[in-house]
Amino acid sequence: MIDVKNLTKKYGNLTVLNDITETISAGEKVVIVGPSGSGKSTFLRCLNLLETPTAGQVLFEGFDLTDSKVNINEHRQKMGMVFQQFNLFNNLTVKKNITLAPIKIGLATLRKRTLKNIFIKLYNCFNKKTPKTLLMTDKSGKQIVAEANETAMRLLKRIGLEDKADTYPSTLSGGQKQRIAIIRALAMHPDVMLFDEPTSALDPEMVNEVLELIRKLAEEQMTMVIVTHEMGFAREIGTRILFMDEGKIVEQNTPKEFFSSPKSPRLIDFLSKVL
Repeated sequence: MIDVKNLTKKYGNLTVLNDITETISAGEKVVIVGPSGSGKSTFLRCLNLLETPTAGQVLFEGFDLTDSKVNINEHRQKMGMVFQQFNLFNNLTVKKNITLAPIKIGLATLRKRTLKNIFIKLYNCFNKKTPKTLLMTDKSGKQIVAEANETAMRLLKRIGLEDKADTYPSTLSGGQKQRIAIIRALAMHPDVMLFDEPTSALDPEMVNEVLELIRKLAEEQMTMVIVTHEMGFAREIGTRILFMDEGKIVEQNTPKEFFSSPKSPRLIDFLSKVL
């Protein structure tokens, strides 16, 4: 699903990611751990080009996202991203936070197809021997809005927050905000979810409600890449764990082998401090 080839990221003379090559397959739950400053979040943000690599390639479902000819925004729609700080719009209600992107993208797609169909009809008028097929526009603008609202309420009900649909983010707890940030990403029906330390900004008592939602996504075979400091959660949720240090993937393994039989001295030292 995601193929990273010789990925390098530099800020001036500082090398944050150093020639990383890695593959993430559909259905995997890849957890990335490591000390602060090891490049974990930068690596995650390079996967959907929120950070532009200095060198190397990021291929997502066969498309090279580093190619300037590729429509990166189109592919980002299939890559849900959840940040440390929620990134909800405080001036919009909870429901509007969730429906904003699906409605905007849905209406933009409808307008493009409608415009293209106008040109196709004009073309067909003058080329009756080789007419082109009209593009499908099976949903009206009202249907797009209605579907987005229905999806938002279904997802809110899933996390027990349907009563918060018309409230504003400032009235919510940190755990509620993060769960809403997660379902906002799910509303786009992504193929992969990227989590950048989703519990680091939460009070300890709110952590578990967010982790429980991620657990449920894992049970549904959602492909996920998770940067976290929660070692117990990494052991439980991951199908594979990567350890990063100084911009490189130093070691990786299944959770059982990763924690019971670490091989590199750096990982052994790291685990001795965090477990």
